[in-house]
Amino acid sequence: MEIDDQLLYTNPMSASTLYEQAELYRNQGNLEDAIAFYQKTIELDPNFSWAYHQLGDIFSEQNNPTEAIGVYRQAIALNPNFSWSYHNLGMVLIQQKQWDQAILAYSKAIELNPDFCWSYYYLGEAFFQQQNWQASVTAYFQAWKQNPDLLESINQIGAILQAQIKKGLETVINEYGRGINQPDDFAPYIKLAEILTQKNYEFAALVLYHIAGKIQPNNLDISQKIETLLEQKRVLEQEVKKCQDAVELNPNNPQNYYNLGMALARNQQPDKAVFSYLKFLELKPDLYLWNYQTIIDLIATQNQIIAAINIVNQGIEKDPESSILYLNLAGLYTAQGDLQSAIKYNYIAGQKIIPKFRPQWQNISQILKQVNHLDYLIIGTQKGGTTSLNYYLSEHPNIISSMIKEMPFWSNQIHRGLEWYFSHFPPIPNDYNCLVGEATPMNFNSPEVAENLVKFFPNVKLILLLRNPIDRAVSHYYHWLSLKWELSSFEEAIQREINQLEDQKTDFWTKLHNPNFQGYLAKGLYINFLEKWIKVFPRKQFLILSSEEFYVNPDLKTTEVLNFLGLPEYHLSKYHQYNTRPYPPISESTRRLLNDYFQPYNQKLEDCLGMQFNWN
Repeated sequence: MEIDDQLLYTNPMSASTLYEQAELYRNQGNLEDAIAFYQKTIELDPNFSWAYHQLGDIFSEQNNPTEAIGVYRQAIALNPNFSWSYHNLGMVLIQQKQWDQAILAYSKAIELNPDFCWSYYYLGEAFFQQQNWQASVTAYFQAWKQNPDLLESINQIGAILQAQIKKGLETVINEYGRGINQPDDFAPYIKLAEILTQKNYEFAALVLYHIAGKIQPNNLDISQKIETLLEQKRVLEQEVKKCQDAVELNPNNPQNYYNLGMALARNQQPDKAVFSYLKFLELKPDLYLWNYQTIIDLIATQNQIIAAINIVNQGIEKDPESSILYLNLAGLYTAQGDLQSAIKYNYIAGQKIIPKFRPQWQNISQILKQVNHLDYLIIGTQKGGTTSLNYYLSEHPNIISSMIKEMPFWSNQIHRGLEWYFSHFPPIPNDYNCLVGEATPMNFNSPEVAENLVKFFPNVKLILLLRNPIDRAVSHYYHWLSLKWELSSFEEAIQREINQLEDQKTDFWTKLHNPNFQGYLAKGLYINFLEKWIKVFPRKQFLILSSEEFYVNPDLKTTEVLNFLGLPEYHLSKYHQYNTRPYPPISESTRRLLNDYFQPYNQKLEDCLGMQFNWN
């Protein structure tokens, strides 16, 4: 819209009136008219600093950095004591990679408003880009002091300090501890060191404890914490050495390389860990790579995806009919962000899998099509028998299951699109009458799944297996122990989690989404999750089964599932129980402790469902 100058001449408006009209347009989302009125405001009153600032915000939103920088600077010239103009100018300068100018802008913003955490944080970002690690850590530390919930600052501090490990502890302490003379920082250093310890940044925590020790050199508690961390560090180093010896003794055993990679990753040596993982993949390219997401993530962060793709391609040359290799290839392309290649290789995997699971389709492979609807989901619970049920259902002639189990698409991958999601299912004949479903038990513990799912498939049927939460916790623990993701004893891990769950400073859902939170107990608090789900989907769309009853009579319970889905009965000759492993029983005292802990939650669950699980 162009402003009618003749109209303004016959009905003159003040600069403030024009500004108010500009604000109205902006609040309505009419940015072009807002810009016109802000500019007219400035024509009538060139000293109207707030109009310049607001123009800067709009130009920044429109990704017009040159204009934004210009008007922010004019706003600052007219009102040099307004911190927001400096802060917002800094944002644009960071986007333009003008690090020096951004540092000046944020430094001035902090001078005017020393209580705003994000100015410190982005100052840290600018210093980080210049590889000025000490200044970066100082800025991130100040940001965290202003806002202790600012996880971004904690992670950056941990990553920066941890990356200095090659310099040696004493060198890093001296570099980052220079000029420590602020007693008020003692408690924050201690608190941050404790958090970094929980997040497995042990070296970074050691640095901070030592710096705190310079403020209070006679503090015995700090000395004890340092000694504990040093002992943990020695244990980790011994584990690395043990795994290296195992590799030397048997260099063709893929498990040895996996163990070494895990030990190196825990010892904060990701560059070395990734090469152990690549060797693991080279020796075992047909492993179910989708079950090793931590490996894929590390390979991606260390920029080694292409190397991994080459390894899998070499495996395909040796075994071109392996559907698993193509699925692995698709997973790596997904991690690289190349979704079209991922879809392509998932489709090839689907073609390769047909001779094994629907041999009668081999002669019509050219006219198969991808599925495009979802009829059911096995949403949980983890370690509750979902793998077995998924296999039993996949044998039914009128069911198409995904080629891989556990896709967190509905929780954090929905941006990849339905085409990518459905490429994980085998293609089917055009007139084939079947139900489509998959099993991702972590879905139950992610309430956002229900909200995402209902937008696309509001009538989907939901199957939930619930296991005694004590036994579920034990199984979960030993699974993580086998993967080298857990090092503590069961009793230590459980007590640690009880303490975390009783900490009132952080709510339950924030704890659950912390990547360093195990969830052995939390994921057994079923009522917390179920309440979220039944607010989104009607109760009639759920089938909720006892895992214990399912284990005792899998044929009967699978038939119950088929009835729920509206399918004819289909009985297998044998119901093999999947994903089971022997492990020692827990002590009676620990079981009593956990029984008391879960009892009120179990009672609320039974009251909600009108079911008796008899877990007590």
